[in-house]
Amino acid sequence: MENRGEALRGLRRELTREMFEELCALQCRPEEILGYVGTERPKLERWCRKVYGKKYGLDRIMRMLRQDGLIAIRRASFDQLKKSAPLVAQQYSRFLPGAGQEEEEDNAAVRAFTAMLDGADKEKMEELFG
Repeated sequence: MENRGEALRGLRRELTREMFEELCALQCRPEEILGYVGTERPKLERWCRKVYGKKYGLDRIMRMLRQDGLIAIRRASFDQLKKSAPLVAQQYSRFLPGAGQEEEEDNAAVRAFTAMLDGADKEKMEELFG
């Protein structure tokens, strides 16, 4: 790929090769780039062929350049997962049935319920469970 370094002048701003590659890596669609620069698709198509070579049209070059962004996203996601895996596990375990309960807490609840029933008279017990 040859680099001529020529900027595409649009209504809103100039588009340089570096800016175009950055926008592609950010997963911008062609329409978004056209709106950002303020130009038309045929003009951007000609610019791509001039900057990247005649066989590289807008769609083809964008597909290639967007791959860099996808790889960067995957790498960042993987790094974030490595850092926060214990936190994710803690958050997940909070929603599991019985999560966070210690055996002592379970036993304390059973003991309290049993003590309440021991003091209750038989009529109330039959009324509740009869």
